[in-house]
Amino acid sequence: MMKNPEHPKIQTAGSFARRHPRWTVLLVCGCAALLFLATRPGKARTPETAYHTVERRDFLVSVIEGGALAATQELQIVCEMEGTPRILRIVPEGTTVKKDDLLVELDSSGIKERLDTQEVVVENARFAVIKAKEDLDIQKLLNDANDKDAELAVEFSLSDLEKYKLGDWPQAKRALEADITITKEEVQRAKDKLDWTTKLHTKGYATRSELEGDQLALKRQDILLEKGSEALRLSEKYDYPKKIRLLESASDQAKLALLRIKQRSKSFLSAAEADLKARQNTLELQSTKLEETKLQLQLAKIFAPQDGLVVFAPVSSSLGQPIEEGAVVRQKQPLIKLPDVSKMMVEIKIHESHVRQVKPGQPAFVTIDSMPDKQFNGVVKKIAPLPDSNSRYYSPTLKVYAAEVLIDEALADFKPGVSARAEIVITNLHKVLTVPIQCVTSHKGRQVCYIARDGTPAPVPVEVGYHNDKLIEIRKGIKEGDRVMLSPLSNGDGLDLDNSIVKDDTKDPLANHPYANGKTLPPDKYDSLPPGVTASKSSTEKGPPIKFRPEKPEKPAKSPGKGDKSLVPIVSKKSDRGAE
Repeated sequence: MMKNPEHPKIQTAGSFARRHPRWTVLLVCGCAALLFLATRPGKARTPETAYHTVERRDFLVSVIEGGALAATQELQIVCEMEGTPRILRIVPEGTTVKKDDLLVELDSSGIKERLDTQEVVVENARFAVIKAKEDLDIQKLLNDANDKDAELAVEFSLSDLEKYKLGDWPQAKRALEADITITKEEVQRAKDKLDWTTKLHTKGYATRSELEGDQLALKRQDILLEKGSEALRLSEKYDYPKKIRLLESASDQAKLALLRIKQRSKSFLSAAEADLKARQNTLELQSTKLEETKLQLQLAKIFAPQDGLVVFAPVSSSLGQPIEEGAVVRQKQPLIKLPDVSKMMVEIKIHESHVRQVKPGQPAFVTIDSMPDKQFNGVVKKIAPLPDSNSRYYSPTLKVYAAEVLIDEALADFKPGVSARAEIVITNLHKVLTVPIQCVTSHKGRQVCYIARDGTPAPVPVEVGYHNDKLIEIRKGIKEGDRVMLSPLSNGDGLDLDNSIVKDDTKDPLANHPYANGKTLPPDKYDSLPPGVTASKSSTEKGPPIKFRPEKPEKPAKSPGKGDKSLVPIVSKKSDRGAE
């Protein structure tokens, strides 16, 4: 089965074709002419300059991409004042400021009036809370007094009931019984006296009146006895139960009164507590409004949260006026971007053929277009998880991933947006077989190199490994000292395939690189930001993509057909897995 001719290992050649379409056309024509002359019978031997001797050498595998400088820490200042305040003062754009320098002053005259009114409202609410607390304390004292009185009433009613049962009634009963007993004795004496008087009257010793007097005394005592017995009966049958019921009812009424008083006390206490809670909530609400008003007054002056370069935020013509003194702004409107230019990075876009090889923490080298002779150490900081949608707009088949390369050195007098290049070091191979990348092509669906044999170039299958913009690693198929045919591209005048920042004659380029010798990535750490300040999102995060230098969009290169497989070098999927 034929392998895919557009393998990621040779995508660099494709990117070269997109950047230099004219040279690509010349390359295709030259390769076709060379192969025609090489395979034409009876022709002379290929010149010596068209061959390359295979050798072992150190091999730096890297990815090189262009981009633009950006600040590693860029803060965005927005208007947090409510309403539509007017800008009274603002620092000029392009000014370098220090932390805590005044950036913007907004009109706060209306807020000062609101602040005075709100302070009066808060004082009234505070007085209402104090009064509610005192009313609650008074209500508690009243509740305690009423509860104690009701409890005493219950206690006295129970005492009265017990006193009547165990004291008053037995005493009254004993008194009635004693009266009855005495009356009975009196009746008996009256009877005895009447009997004696009757005997005396019969013998003539007592008069009739004495007899009648004794009879009347007996009758009187009988009446008294009957009266005492009836009083005792009535007391036992009616007075005692009635008195008991009255006392028990009084006790029950006292208990009910105690419950009513306790419920009423609880209700009054709850009302006082609810009133206090309402007053406290009102005070808290009004205090919060006061603090918000004070905060709004503080937000009228915006100070720099860090050192940086003042850049006015862009304003759409449909959204408002440009950022300037006298302009009216709205809440949450961006005012200033404040990048910290003391620590910079390069924002680049990596082709999908290389994105699996690039990892955060890999060392890199950076050059700035305005200082091509100066090389800076760097490190890969972030890689976007998804392809850049802005780049796909110009070329739907092109998929690149935004990445950030942190520069490990301080840059003086450089501003965001300056063009730069970054070379990310994938690995540094030592003493491996290498050939120029244009030496590897495809022949009948296989990767081959054309080896000079008996004066005629012959295709030899090879297994390739890592590659960069200039060289490719050969793992199997050829040996050191073999002469491999070059493509005509190597003889082009003025054409330099070596786009690397690290030159070929550099010995061990990672020897002094800090991130290749144990240094780790600094953490993304922001101090607590004041209101109205947010950290700007980079191109590797969600949000609008970073705009780089505009480049003329080019059509993607077409895949080669069957007839021109030998013109485009490819790498098989098998060798790609081995290389990775």
